[in-house]
Amino acid sequence: MKNLENLINFFDYFNDAIYVVDNERKILYFNPKASEITGYKKEEVENHFCMDNILNHVDKTGKNLCVSGCPLLWAMRNNKQIEELVYLKHKDGHRVPVNVKVMPYVVDDVVVGAIEVFSDETEKSIAQDIFPDHKNLDIIDPLTSLYNRRLLENKLPLYLSEQKNKSLGVLFIDFDHFKEVNDQFGHKVGDEFLVLLSKTISKNIRRKDLAMRYGGDEVVVFLLDITEEELRKIADKIRILINKSKPSRYEGIIKVTASIGGVIRGQNEPIEFAIDRADQAMLVVKRNGKNNILIR
Repeated sequence: MKNLENLINFFDYFNDAIYVVDNERKILYFNPKASEITGYKKEEVENHFCMDNILNHVDKTGKNLCVSGCPLLWAMRNNKQIEELVYLKHKDGHRVPVNVKVMPYVVDDVVVGAIEVFSDETEKSIAQDIFPDHKNLDIIDPLTSLYNRRLLENKLPLYLSEQKNKSLGVLFIDFDHFKEVNDQFGHKVGDEFLVLLSKTISKNIRRKDLAMRYGGDEVVVFLLDITEEELRKIADKIRILINKSKPSRYEGIIKVTASIGGVIRGQNEPIEFAIDRADQAMLVVKRNGKNNILIR
């Protein structure tokens, strides 16, 4: 592509992730920040086509944008800029929310490609401010890096007491077919899936939300100051993104989905009671076919 070398010298030092494609969507350039966010080295991406599903972008409904609705393709066909929030698949398999801005690349009045600039939209957890010792291994699960059940002993009650009368949503997430993964592929692969699915959850909740590993393949998320409708939307987004999270080498071989139950904690209701109600809602989903949500 004409003048691409000059662009590369310029883009190598950008703090935003950038890649450049030609008009056939072949990736010609992938900058260091793009490698940092995606986990892919430039040599693993450059000279491949983006529709080969390396980054496997999906929208909030789970639609594969590399097949239909690609922002790059839209920008080139319409010779206009476009900006969207999408979810790329990290090399390790988890989903990362990214804001993408696409600009058509025009030479002599002809669109010859496009430039995509993207940034990681993962929200930094407020827990780092609330819990000065949040890295204390006593309250962190060593495998998933989520909080463990010790969060319930004093940290969470203290956090909630400081939030006065704000509502609290609770999501109980259970990964479907997880026993089959362990039985068929071994616990090492099971642990790999548990780590990446936990990352998908932690990267796609809000700054004020807390995710905790409750049991083997169970995760509980506490969502502060939330309505029932907002809780439902977040639960379904998490469910969809979990469905779309797996290492590429297991694509079409292993399918892990999620059954999610959710509740809004009642006034003065003990946390453990709210967790149990969310758990019961999740079990209803399990009995009715799995891979769904139920907010009560």
